[in-house]
Amino acid sequence: MKSTARLGIALIIFLVGSLSTSVIARQQNPEQSGPVARRSDIYCTGFIADTSPRVDLQIVGAEKENLKVTFAQGDIVFLNRGRGAGIQPGAVYYIIRPVGEVNHPFTKKKLGFLVHELGLLRVIEVGDRTSTAEITVSCDTVEFGDLLKPYEEYTGPRAAAVGPLPRYGEGSGGTSGQIVMAPGFHEHLSANRVVYIDLGTRQDIHPGDTFTIFREIGRGEGITKIPQDKVVKDRESGYGSDRYHGGEYSIQGTRVPQEQVMRERPQLPRKVLGELVVLKVEKGTSVALITRTNAEVWIGDQIERSN
Repeated sequence: MKSTARLGIALIIFLVGSLSTSVIARQQNPEQSGPVARRSDIYCTGFIADTSPRVDLQIVGAEKENLKVTFAQGDIVFLNRGRGAGIQPGAVYYIIRPVGEVNHPFTKKKLGFLVHELGLLRVIEVGDRTSTAEITVSCDTVEFGDLLKPYEEYTGPRAAAVGPLPRYGEGSGGTSGQIVMAPGFHEHLSANRVVYIDLGTRQDIHPGDTFTIFREIGRGEGITKIPQDKVVKDRESGYGSDRYHGGEYSIQGTRVPQEQVMRERPQLPRKVLGELVVLKVEKGTSVALITRTNAEVWIGDQIERSN
């Protein structure tokens, strides 16, 4: 009995040790864990297009339209184009829904047209004027009037071997931009969140590019504003000199005015908040995934290409 118990304990210790070794190895060699995002995740991110999507091919009916008004994976839908428009059996399309024109939240310049990605469908039958298709992937509910975009294969970038994420850094001088939006209009972000950045093919951005997310250190950081008036010196009025209320001889007086120190100091390191990797690229914007963080990331935080 004792020998059996000892054998069981030894087996448990061996299994726990093997699991710990596997976890550590995966953390140290993240490229072994495959792409940083699954294909189904990439298809559902949405994007900011440079121009408004075409509206000629869309969903206009469904097999069960007498029972419901929204549709999802497995449902049969009908398209408003057929053989005459070049639709082929087996063709795959993205299901998209334009939301509207969006501007840069900080520069106020036009970014493009925000487009939601709702899923994928495959054409199963083609007629002269209409086609029948099956929704194969659904990210959100599909409705009549949703548009179709020809399928493009997206492959998630593979995780690369990386070292520890620093908390502060002086920067690399690479291409820089900002996080301008996130799906669902989230403003406070963490690892594994998808974001939109204001860099695209015009800035020579490619899928797989990695960026450092950072924030300048200074009084302007965040939403909290510290009053910069001379609180000590002006805490009371009515004195005839500065000697007794924080003036020249007060023990609370500083050796050098704070403004002088800040004016003459060198550039301070930046606060490193995390990293992101680009998934999809448009002309003026890109879709990216935050891969790891040191702190909470906000819309408007700066990014700089690190590879």
